[in-house]
Amino acid sequence: MASIRKLRGKWYSRIQIWDGVRQRERLIPLKTSNKTDAKVRNAEIERVESDIKDGMEYNFSWLKDNGGRTSVRVRTLKDVADEYLDYRIGKVRPSTINRDRISLNQLMMVIHDNTPINHITYNHIEGNKGFIRIMLDNGYSVTGLNISLRHIKTFFNWCYKKARYLKEEVHFDMLNEGRPLPRYLNEYELNQIYSLDWLDGFYKRAFYFYEHTGCRPSEPFCGELMGDWLFVDAEDSKSRAPRQIKLTEELKLILVEMQACRDMYTTNGSAKPNEAVYYRISKEMRKVVKSLKFSNKKRISLKSFRHTYGIKRITVTGNIYQVSRELGHSKTTTTEIYLEYPEQRRLDDFPSLSKYIKRYDILEENRIKDTVYKDTGKYNFLYSPREIDNL
Repeated sequence: MASIRKLRGKWYSRIQIWDGVRQRERLIPLKTSNKTDAKVRNAEIERVESDIKDGMEYNFSWLKDNGGRTSVRVRTLKDVADEYLDYRIGKVRPSTINRDRISLNQLMMVIHDNTPINHITYNHIEGNKGFIRIMLDNGYSVTGLNISLRHIKTFFNWCYKKARYLKEEVHFDMLNEGRPLPRYLNEYELNQIYSLDWLDGFYKRAFYFYEHTGCRPSEPFCGELMGDWLFVDAEDSKSRAPRQIKLTEELKLILVEMQACRDMYTTNGSAKPNEAVYYRISKEMRKVVKSLKFSNKKRISLKSFRHTYGIKRITVTGNIYQVSRELGHSKTTTTEIYLEYPEQRRLDDFPSLSKYIKRYDILEENRIKDTVYKDTGKYNFLYSPREIDNL
């Protein structure tokens, strides 16, 4: 039952609400210093106390500018989405909040933004005319849609568990996309890109940088060059661990050029220079894909250069742990997906790596115990560690 409490000369109604973990107190202003009036208004609150505990909001007459009757305040999808995005500030990365915003805007393209939040059910997501069906009909990919669904699911969980705006959870299933293989560029495709007459040298060098470092598209711009290393702070790394990427003299010069392009956006007043230059390079990559008519099934993008690096390094080193560290993967299982491509497929796509793949064939044919290698020194490597680093 609601009780009253006086704070700074004014009376408040106190309601204890269980948030799933503990009781929390909610204070509703009674807008009076008179105890009798406060009890009358508190009695009105008690009549709808159970609804308030269930998440409903009321505009009580004494809280309205023009008075009138008490009415139910409807929380719309737009209202709650804005509140959720504010709540996320400081708790997750700005890039995550931006993806939250994109996902919720997509949701409000299908479900009108003035829909009461407590009227939304799983049918709005999974139904015949729900979010998933409409987005798929409009050409959205299963992979991209699943990203949006994960953010939307987190939003509805917050509405139910944290904010308590929903009486029941909004359950829906993610789409089955299997385990897609990484989309990399083979040697022939790389040569086609670097041979384009119309493509500016800056973009060719940027693509070359991605191919030979395995950087994520944003890392050259959020990282810092220190000596021969590109350092990316944990807060800017997808795996939430610092990244340290060794660079050759050639790659250092390219990085300086890429960051100079980023700084140009800063000078011109861009609020998001990293995103601006990344978008510019990505846009040029889309032009390249369209110009060379790469297969739509491969879904080549700027990230494909990172996968190209992964494929080449796993072929050359055969060391899943080393390549996992180089790519900044938090789990080796993420790196192991490159091994889904058979050695012969990799040999077909990267003929120049054939001698390194053949090295493993020789080892397979000449199985000798480790002690023999160590004691006799009979085994001669087909290439040196220096050769590997220069690939």
